[in-house]
Amino acid sequence: MIVKVAVLQYHLGEKIAREDKLFLIRRRPDFVCLPEYYFIRPDCTGMEEAAQAMEDNVAVLQRLSVDLETTVIGGSMVLKNGKGYANTSLIFSRGRLAGSYQKVNLYGKESRRGLVPGKEITAFTIDGARVGVLICADVLNPQSFKSLKKQRADMVFVPTTSPYRPDDTLFEKQLRDNTIFVRGAQLANAYVIKTCGVGTLFGNRLQGRSGIFAPWGILARTAVEDENRQRILLALLDLEEIREFKEKMVFSAGVPAGENNGSSVPSPSD
Repeated sequence: MIVKVAVLQYHLGEKIAREDKLFLIRRRPDFVCLPEYYFIRPDCTGMEEAAQAMEDNVAVLQRLSVDLETTVIGGSMVLKNGKGYANTSLIFSRGRLAGSYQKVNLYGKESRRGLVPGKEITAFTIDGARVGVLICADVLNPQSFKSLKKQRADMVFVPTTSPYRPDDTLFEKQLRDNTIFVRGAQLANAYVIKTCGVGTLFGNRLQGRSGIFAPWGILARTAVEDENRQRILLALLDLEEIREFKEKMVFSAGVPAGENNGSSVPSPSD
């Protein structure tokens, strides 16, 4: 089973351009992922203001999934709940709400801004694929990926925002991609699709480090010179290949100690 995924590295608060919609319609991706806080405009002052546009934002996502005839991982938006605000990703599949996920691992000023954490990481079955969503700092907790491994996720979508780092080196970028996202793909036994926002968030400049990862390496990534620009990444992902990989890892993990050809190197699923 081959699926086509599209990563929309986009300016926060900016509507998807008509030419980009036409580009996606022609290429017919099965899944489209937006960045974390996609709907927050550069002049937004806080979570309360962001949450006021919830109904309009939901309608935009639903309509986009219909127009593109696809499943849209809606980045994330701010929703009001009884205790404060939730950083929530909604999944719409051709106009139907197929799932939602509330960010579990808050980061930085999110708690002070009134966000409350979610309680559960859940995978969804959409068009025969097992789909998980993590939001930004969720990836810093290895248990997030391990939870989706237990739920046999095929793909893990990660809407995120990353602060601009003017002194970031190529080595540091490569290290983060490998130690967080390739390693995350290994822990989940799944493809990991990271979608970054660009522009600004609450006055802070962002940089886009979007990429598509497998347990065996990096499949696609935003070029360094484009990490502050809008870009669309496309990739074909073979779900049978990742499922075969899962089965091999289960078999490997079941080999008793001392019977693995003398090797003491842990498997990628450890």
